[in-house]
Formats: sequence, structure tokens, C-alpha cells
Amino acid sequence: MKLEKLTSENIEDLRGRQIYCFEKSVPYLNELCGSYDLCSRIAGIIDENARNQGAFDFQGKKLAVQGMDFLKEADWNRSRILITSDYFLDAYEKLSRELSGRLSVIYYFENKETAYEMEYRRSCQNAELENIIVFRSGPHASSFIEGTDFSDNARALFEHMLAENYDKEWKLVWLVKDPEAFAKHCRQNVEFLSFDWSVSDIPEERNRYYHALCLAKYIFFTDAYGFARNCRPDQIRIQLWHGCGFKTRVNFVRCEKRYEYTTVISDIYAGIHERIYGLDSRQLLVTGYAKQDWLFREPEEQYRDWIGLREGIRCIFWLPTFRAADTALSNLSEYQQESDTGLPVVSSFERLNMLDSLLEREHVRLVIKLHPFQDKNSVRCGHFSNIVLLDNHELYAKDIQINRLLPLADALISDYSSAAVDYLLLNRPMAFTLEDMEEYSQSRGFVFDPIRDWLPGKEIFTFEDFCGFVMEVSHGKDPMKEKRECLREKMHKYHDGGSCQRILDALGIKKEGEKNHGI
Repeated sequence: MKLEKLTSENIEDLRGRQIYCFEKSVPYLNELCGSYDLCSRIAGIIDENARNQGAFDFQGKKLAVQGMDFLKEADWNRSRILITSDYFLDAYEKLSRELSGRLSVIYYFENKETAYEMEYRRSCQNAELENIIVFRSGPHASSFIEGTDFSDNARALFEHMLAENYDKEWKLVWLVKDPEAFAKHCRQNVEFLSFDWSVSDIPEERNRYYHALCLAKYIFFTDAYGFARNCRPDQIRIQLWHGCGFKTRVNFVRCEKRYEYTTVISDIYAGIHERIYGLDSRQLLVTGYAKQDWLFREPEEQYRDWIGLREGIRCIFWLPTFRAADTALSNLSEYQQESDTGLPVVSSFERLNMLDSLLEREHVRLVIKLHPFQDKNSVRCGHFSNIVLLDNHELYAKDIQINRLLPLADALISDYSSAAVDYLLLNRPMAFTLEDMEEYSQSRGFVFDPIRDWLPGKEIFTFEDFCGFVMEVSHGKDPMKEKRECLREKMHKYHDGGSCQRILDALGIKKEGEKNHGI
């Protein structure tokens, strides 16, 4: 069984047969049908991700998305498989194992981006790598959310490198949506390019993009890694990820060959990530997360003014994770919570009014910060004097990262967010809203079992529990201190602001005048 790129020469083999595309990707399917007249021949999709399975409408016809078991049922004498995925080599490897010679050929469709990249890869294959480090954050370009493309762990590491003058030795290149929006950050050896230039019709833009991607020695990313799928063996890719939290992964895909290293915060999380991401133990760097360094810095005074903190006022941050994501990432949605306010526990406007009055009496300000994937219109709690609602758009407009704000919090309320694990480093009171714990366990699941043993704070199941926690914080009570400190030792190997430097040291990335030896 061989792998062949779909071309105008071999397309006749498909025209008279049923075509089953491997991996559901609507952008790929649209591009395929725009390049070749094959839409009428597509009989269905095969995808091992259970969340993609089911029926969906595509260009006027309903296509069924089925799991890998379909490979055993289909009549491959009358059918062909066409891979519609960035990772066509990985897909071919899986199909080869499953089909075991039942097909003589498997085709793959090379979309515009892949075609450009492979062309540049061939032209650069014998060139020496340069002292370039590429950074990228946020989800895939097709799921772009404002503010996520210059954020999180990648940004924290980048800022540390600038502060320590690594840019004298290295060219630091960011891949973002709109480079002009980041012009103020540019300087010698710091460059911002658009990830959309990967398919630009302007040769100069494509040349700049692929020069950095194909000749960088190191590539750091937070989340999306598909753009670096075809790197050379001597290029080092590092998945910085969002955080180590309580939720498990949405779908299992082995990442052992998709990047060389990933960072985690402790040996416990190294084992968890090894399991849920399909990694080799040698790929796990126990360094702490880059953005956790921000927790150990004094917040700017303007942040206090912005959220209305005054002398004598205690502050509680509430960071509920999303159940229903913004439409750009609706495939990550769990379920819709029944709540007039869009919030758990404080689910009615009557309760919001009662909470606001309690906050007033106890001299406490509640700051509710929505998840970046959550639509700000999904929560309705404005016009309360003691409650501040922050969404991703506001933080982006003011260029503020959440871990720069968290040191202002005297306490934190969360549910299953990794931000709670970050905040644990500050060793301050915490609480967790758990009213939908059983439902969430069935929908998404947890990395710890039983989950309640691993929650370093007060459990909130009711509105009365919520108000009780506000009272505890107001009166300086901390009944969960012992459990929290015990879990802090287990969940974090380091309790300082040195994660960025540990990451660079682990990878052997040195400054000007120091010898770069590599990991």
C-alpha cells in the first residue's frame, strides 16, 4: 500500500468510486471541492475523534462521520480513502496499520498551505538553521480569538528573554494575526509576522514567514502546533501549553511526534501529560510554567484603580471555566448551564442582588473574569456596585494578562480551571464551585480521581456556601490552609518566579557570549 498525493494525473482513479475522507476538516473539504470536481463522490468521513462523529451538512448533502471501525466494514474494491488532514503522514501510518494491505493506494489532498510549506521545506532542506526563535500562542488560525495570539506562557517567556537581553544573540519572531497591532513591541531582532502569510499570494510575505518557520532553531507555542508539523529533525519544538489543571483532554491524539518537549509544573503532572498526550517521559520538562513568574511580581498600581480596589477592601477573583464556548470553538463545548445570569451557583438575579449587598457590607469586591473561549454576552451581571466583570476583549484592549492581575486577589473562586493551580502558588484562600461536578465528570472528566481530594480549597455547592466563603475571606479566616499547603507541595515542584529561566536552561538556550549547547 502506497501513499500518493492527489493530482490531475491520478484523479481518474477516484472519479468512478466512492470516496471516504479521513479526518473531518471543513476548510480542507471546501478547498478540495474547489480544486477538484469530487464533491458528488464523497460518501462519508472517517475520524477517530468521537466529538467529530455524527452527521453534518456539507454543500447541500448530509455526510456521516464514522469512527475507525468503519475501516473494517467498507468495501474497498469500490471505494478509496482520501486523507484531508495537515498530518497526512501520521494519518497514513494509522491507516496502514488498520487496513493491512486491503488497499493498494491511499491518496492525500495537499491544501494550499501544505503545498507552499513543502515547497519551502525542499528549498531550505540543506540550509543551516539560524539563530531564530519562533513564538506563537492561541488556537489554530481558523479558531482565532482576539488577544490570544500574543499571550500566555509564550509571551511570558518572550518578555523574560527580552529583559535578559537574549535578543542580542537570537532573532525573536512572533506569528500573530495582525503584525501592525504589535508594532510597538518591534525592535532590532524582534519581528512580528502574520500566520496568515502561510497562504499569502504576496511572495514577500510568504518568504518572510517560511524563512522563519523553516530555519528557526527553536519553536515555542501555546496550544496550536499544526503549523510546525513538518519541521526538520534538528528543529526543536516546545509545547508550552496553557496550564496544568483538573480537566482531562477532550480527545486523545498521540503527540510524541508532534513536538519534542512540553513543560509541566511537577512530577505528578509529568505523568499525567505523558498519559493524556501520548508522550515519552523524556519529553516532559518539569520547570514550572513561564506565566507563573508573573504571579511573583508586584501588580501595577493602575490595575488597582481599574478594578476599583481601595484601602480596606478585600478582593476575590472568580474564574469560572466555560461550559459553552464562543462559536469559534464550539466543538469544545460541554453543555449549556441553566442559569439566568450565565453563572454557576449565583444563577438568578435575586441571588446576584443578595451577593452584591453582602459584598457591600463586608467590604469585598468580586472580580469575575471570563474564560477567553467564552462569549462575554453569555454572562449577565453588570450594573452591580461591588462586582466587576472582565472579559477577554477588555483585557486585550488594556494589554493585561490574567496572571498579572491575580496577585491583587486576596482569594480565588474557580471550578476546574488551571488558573486555580497557578494561583495555588500564592498560598491564599481558594474555593471551588462544584454544583455540576457529576455532570462535568461525565462530559469532560478529570485527571484526578477522586477529584475532591485534589481541590485545594472550600467546596461550594450552594449559594449559601458561596456567601459563606465571602464571609470567611472578609474576616480573615482560612480553614483550608492545611489541605491547600499539602496539595501545593504535591502539585508544584517550584514555588518561585524562576520558571522562564529554568525552561531556557533546560533547553540549553544561552545569551550572547555564552555557549549554546542544546538539550
